[in-house]
Amino acid sequence: MDRRGRTEPRGNRAGGDRRALDRPEIMIEDTGVVVGGGDVAEWPVTGREKETDAILSALASPGGSGVLLTGEPGVGKTSLADLVLDRCAEAGALIVRGAATEATREIPGVGIAGLHVVGGQDAPGGGPYGAAAGRVLIGIDDADQLDASSATAVGDLVRTMGARLLLTARSGARPDGALALVCGRGPLTVLPLVNLPRATVLGLLTHVLGGPVDGLTADVLWRITRGNPLLLRRVVGLGLDTGELSRGRGVWSWRGSPGGHPSLHELVAADLATFGEPESKTLEYVALTGSLPVSTFEHLAGAETAAELWRRAVVARVSGGGTDEVTMSHPFHRQALLAGIGPLRRRLRHRELVAAAAETGVPGADDPAAVLWRLEAGFDVPPSQAVAAGRRALASGDPGLAENLAQHVPGLPGELLRGQALIAQGRAADGERVLAGHGGDSAEMIALRSLNLFWGLSRLADAHEAVARARSSGTERSADLGVAELGLALFTRTAPPDARGAGTGPWPSPEPLNPLVADAATALRAYQLTFRGRPAQAAEAFDRGLLELPTRWPAMRGSTAACHVHALVLAGRIRAALALVETYYEDSVRRAEPSEVAMVGHVRGHCLMWAGRPKRALAPLREAWALVDEHTPFPMRVFIGCEYAVCLATLGQAEEAYRELDQLRALIPGDLGLRDRLEFSRIRLLAHSGRPAHAADLADRLADRYLHESRLTTGVECAYYHVRLRPSPRAAARLREAAGACDSPLFELFADHAEALAARDGTALRGVADRFAELGYPGLALESAAAAPGGGRTARRRLDDLAGECDGFRPPWLPHAAPSSPSSRASSPLTSREREVCELAAAGLSSPAIAAHLGVSVRTVTNLLGRAYGKLGVRSRRQLGAALPPSPPAEDAGDGAGGLR
Repeated sequence: MDRRGRTEPRGNRAGGDRRALDRPEIMIEDTGVVVGGGDVAEWPVTGREKETDAILSALASPGGSGVLLTGEPGVGKTSLADLVLDRCAEAGALIVRGAATEATREIPGVGIAGLHVVGGQDAPGGGPYGAAAGRVLIGIDDADQLDASSATAVGDLVRTMGARLLLTARSGARPDGALALVCGRGPLTVLPLVNLPRATVLGLLTHVLGGPVDGLTADVLWRITRGNPLLLRRVVGLGLDTGELSRGRGVWSWRGSPGGHPSLHELVAADLATFGEPESKTLEYVALTGSLPVSTFEHLAGAETAAELWRRAVVARVSGGGTDEVTMSHPFHRQALLAGIGPLRRRLRHRELVAAAAETGVPGADDPAAVLWRLEAGFDVPPSQAVAAGRRALASGDPGLAENLAQHVPGLPGELLRGQALIAQGRAADGERVLAGHGGDSAEMIALRSLNLFWGLSRLADAHEAVARARSSGTERSADLGVAELGLALFTRTAPPDARGAGTGPWPSPEPLNPLVADAATALRAYQLTFRGRPAQAAEAFDRGLLELPTRWPAMRGSTAACHVHALVLAGRIRAALALVETYYEDSVRRAEPSEVAMVGHVRGHCLMWAGRPKRALAPLREAWALVDEHTPFPMRVFIGCEYAVCLATLGQAEEAYRELDQLRALIPGDLGLRDRLEFSRIRLLAHSGRPAHAADLADRLADRYLHESRLTTGVECAYYHVRLRPSPRAAARLREAAGACDSPLFELFADHAEALAARDGTALRGVADRFAELGYPGLALESAAAAPGGGRTARRRLDDLAGECDGFRPPWLPHAAPSSPSSRASSPLTSREREVCELAAAGLSSPAIAAHLGVSVRTVTNLLGRAYGKLGVRSRRQLGAALPPSPPAEDAGDGAGGLR
């Protein structure tokens, strides 16, 4: 539990504080480790290119004696030195290797163990290691442990043989004392070796595990190991052995808390044992609170102890909330300390913390953390004061602290506070259980429960019932209940109240009483604007600060961030969306909220799909889908799964895509508007799996339903998809009318594209393509340009350029540049009705089902199939999918596209 009262995090979060940490001092042996858990690639030396160049440059310098590599244990000093010496030996250098030991340091002349000679053979002297050819290089591990006699002997070798040195030592070692004796011809170049950065750790994990690692897992492993290679190996090995690190949907993820395993605490136990009683006591204060104001820390520690802890870098200074605070430099230190503090000592330390706060005035008496300290110390605190502190913690975005305060409050007030804190932490089922069983029947609590029942638990009927019961029982109308009603309306097949969508001013009015409901209001406001025809207005509201990311409910923060990015994409500002989503993603990873990472990661892939780059979109979408669990808001689970399935289909994995959609369908109640999102995804799957006529027919009807129910944004998307698959003047007119009812300039460009397709106007299509490309939508630019007849060599070059921007992706319904061979052409073209019947048959529909679908007789279907078989040269339905040629633009034959209603 940190100063704010947070308990150890759940799921994929790292243990310990979430703030950035300074360099840790991990006292573990810098030796090899055997990693368990099955077949794992050898751990390479990686991310050390600059250091390697610096070592080679110093070894080649005529004015020095060599290089002293310093760094914390496990940072990879020995591995890097071995790599350089091995390569130098291959280049023809004579290598003398050894290791100093602390055990023999006081025995003169016996300070180097395992001395041996390698290399020196004839070898090519080229490449970066060529300068070492013919030289003598002496490599000694832990050279700071050399005794004076051994150091003198090494120094004699340096002077008499002109040898160069490559030494390693722990951080803080200086080239003086015994080390000075080994330097014969000049000073040593001291090269500090630091831990690996996060990006390098991600690449290393991907290499070692043989597949992609989700960003959250990589970040967690980097934060708890601080990029220390040896510690990283041990944690990964433990995760593989226990099964907590496993692969799902092709992505490696860690389920659980990587830093919480007892065996890992042993890695730092030796280091903690080296501290004296004053230092250990002070560290316990920091471990218990997680973060401690600097003034309180120095008051408790005293100047000398504080200086020693700063010097050893076991604590770090961080800034946050306007005050500087002290944290443990390494989460393993904190966890090991917490495991060793019993209940009596815990109470005693909290009493001392309370006394220090009273003397320094930091934190203040009403600060939620100070209230928690008094409760943990066993002092009498009025329940009303604890509840007020918990509410402040919840409102400030610290549900962990609110939950810990609630544990000290008896009866209904404590249970209501605890239930809200659980919901804010993504524990929807636990929160509902607490609130339902302890009188959560005020308008405020009913609103929160209704949102949680739907958003977190996909229990739409129960959510409706809770609101209806509140209305029928005469519960007062409130902004909180209004938000709950809007949330339900937005995700069912009904239009929300118009008043909620008007303007970009403060919304709703008045502000909901419950801070979590207020966060939901922000998310729903963003969703309503974005998906009810006002994406440009939503983007502008974010630009002007009228909409901001919620701070208290991570699920709503992630949903709102996704809406913001989506609004930018639909408003024609995809370049801004691509830049913003990376910032949101990094922020969500840093907060270590799996659901939030999943939601923001999904919209990263969504942006790339809109840009026509499904190959690049697959990795973030697969990562997002791998992170989805019961804590992910229900609507976002559907969005993430649908977009992942569509991406699979665009890359030719239709069978797997259909399986994913089937699994999603089983989760969605029939009366939920999200069923239509699933249907739209199925339409896209059909189009990308070679069945554009069937997809166009379904898109036509679904667009009508969307527009009839005033779901304008998705209605425009669906109508646009329909006209791309089956261009016609009537379909283009419907799209133009729908786009005019929205505020997005991108939608107007959709309508221009549709009209150019219907008219087969090559000049207009090429102009539309240029405008799409200027905005940053090369996939749509490719579609428009490919549909333009004529154009010659310049047009073909333009298509090649656009295809390159899309990484070679080309929608299957586009006309081919040329048939592969004369035999690939049908003897005569299929009629539109023949093609439609063939696509339905290829989709698996029986002749009676096709007849019912099209409103014709079974005999007509049989005759149409027979004629098509003859034209295509096939004998069975199984051959239809591969034999169907690309779908040509359709004439306006009364395709049933109605106007905007």
